[in-house]
Amino acid sequence: MQYDFMAMAAHNDWLEKAFFAKDKKQYYEEWRNYYEKIDRDLKLEDFDFTPKLSDLDRLPYVSFMLSVPFKLRKPYLSKDDRTFHVLDNPVRKDKVFQTPMVASTSWKGALRAALWQLGRKENDEQIIRLFGNEREEEDHKKLQSGRLYFYPTFFRNIDEKKRLEVINPHDRKTGVGKNPILIECVPIDATGKFVLLYVPFGEVKHSEVAEDLKLVAEGLQAMLTVYGFGAKTSSGFGIAELNSKIELGIRANWACLEESSISDQKLEFLDDSGSLKSEFLNDDSGFKKEKQYKTFLQGQGRTHNKKLYQEAKKWWESRNDRPKLFGRREFISFESLMATAESCHRQQIEGGVNNA
Repeated sequence: MQYDFMAMAAHNDWLEKAFFAKDKKQYYEEWRNYYEKIDRDLKLEDFDFTPKLSDLDRLPYVSFMLSVPFKLRKPYLSKDDRTFHVLDNPVRKDKVFQTPMVASTSWKGALRAALWQLGRKENDEQIIRLFGNEREEEDHKKLQSGRLYFYPTFFRNIDEKKRLEVINPHDRKTGVGKNPILIECVPIDATGKFVLLYVPFGEVKHSEVAEDLKLVAEGLQAMLTVYGFGAKTSSGFGIAELNSKIELGIRANWACLEESSISDQKLEFLDDSGSLKSEFLNDDSGFKKEKQYKTFLQGQGRTHNKKLYQEAKKWWESRNDRPKLFGRREFISFESLMATAESCHRQQIEGGVNNA
């Protein structure tokens, strides 16, 4: 690469000046205009690089997808894999669209690191279930693929005037910085969307899936809002906040994902999350017949309330006119997502839902 660079510099005085200049800021815009041109006939929004929630109907039962729109509160830094650039620290970009991006592998590493910070180490059974084995695993019988699939994020709403950060390392003796370093970044207020897909395989317990959903939600909150993602997160870079509602889609008919109104939450047959209590449901999530419900209550030494049963059945039928194999819900915060995941986990355990 050094040979190629010298060959180019010999034919281009500008390149030589730019690469050896102490202050490269004056050459940055011209470099971008020349080497990072964007084909105006190609538009990123015309391509589908991430799946849609509706694609879940092609996937195994109890697969789920999370879509998390976010806005940067701190600049995002990363390292591009190109070796030829006027800056020593260019941010990673898509080679076709020249759009700053977070690679899917970077998201996987960042989420795993956040969960590690939360106390979930490499040998944790749930971590292995989500991410797969470590590369160092030598026992082939223990090898397994993770259930999580990640997708790239392409940043939007980027303020082009704020694309450079300056780091000025200080001399330990004098305490003075003499050689400021320019770092290309994705600036504050840029937006993006994190998309994650969960696909189980083999014999799967519904309670296990709900448990995984809860842990993923905890990890995402920690990654985006506390520990950060990208480079130099220990210095506070790569912190974000929600920019809109979180979308969850799952290929299952879970009552815990039913939206409820404020008036619904006061009804006796609903739990604290506004979902139908699991005691009214069969193992297949269908509504119990009255005889089954009476038998269930007798086993617990409780009295049957016919009016309550009829009201619960009417409420259930109004929301389940036909069978559904797809649940979808929006959340305004990670806390509400985690609370719902906890409710789903509790429901699947109490209701004894069959394995998928």
